[in-house]
Amino acid sequence: MSFLDILSEARFTVTEVALRLDAVQAALEPASGGTGSAGGAALFALNRNRNRNRNRNRNRNRNRNRNRNDSAGPDLSIQEPWKERARLHELAANWTDLPLAPPPDPDQLRHEALELLEKQHRLRQPEEALRREEILTEAELELSRYLRPLGIETTGGFEATIHLMLVLMALTDEVGLRYKARWNVPRPNQVEPRLRPFIAQPAHASYPSNHAFQSFALAFVFCRLLPEHPASSELFRSARRIAENREWAGLHYAADTQAGYELARMVTPVLEEVLEPLMLAAQQEWF
Repeated sequence: MSFLDILSEARFTVTEVALRLDAVQAALEPASGGTGSAGGAALFALNRNRNRNRNRNRNRNRNRNRNRNDSAGPDLSIQEPWKERARLHELAANWTDLPLAPPPDPDQLRHEALELLEKQHRLRQPEEALRREEILTEAELELSRYLRPLGIETTGGFEATIHLMLVLMALTDEVGLRYKARWNVPRPNQVEPRLRPFIAQPAHASYPSNHAFQSFALAFVFCRLLPEHPASSELFRSARRIAENREWAGLHYAADTQAGYELARMVTPVLEEVLEPLMLAAQQEWF
């Protein structure tokens, strides 16, 4: 009896998880002159395939929970961190008037803008293809440059760590914008009209660089969270690369990058106090 004979002659009941074979004996009766071995083999194959598919689905679901889909990446949506923001505002006296150096004078800005013209030319060259790709990726909120050094870019089980990063980004964005508004420094292409930014230029002021500030702030916080992790120094290299990419894109002066680093260094103690509960939750994922 062939596999198709079993399907046509046997009676099945549809259950929530599979087909149940009801008329087992009738399906196994040998054909005239036969031994019934073909029918038994076919039924064995049916059960074997069914069990194989069940195990495959079980393993697939287990792996889905353990590993993220590389193309989708982690979920970067969070609710407004109002508790942390309220705490940040309670501590406003500790971060609203930090001794950040003033921006360069107009002549120095013009000199730094001319240096960006050279980077603009080099960015078009084939050897800078990777940098061009990075600039486009980093234009939006993106965490791979921080997750990759930590070894968790495609690994599940670090939701609290990612949540900490996202809340930190939200809070430092506000802090950085306040300092930008204080100095109101024009963007490089406003000083040097020959500059053509590689990506869309934000509407706010240039100094300090928020990409630099946020990236270095994240590196400082994680050095305190995981001081012995070998990737701590790599996070600072990633932060530097992200910040410098904004210069290559024609969006920031070198002075903006340095100011972002200095602001991150000074704001980190405040961030540690504001984010302490989130840091403790994230730390539990590493030990």
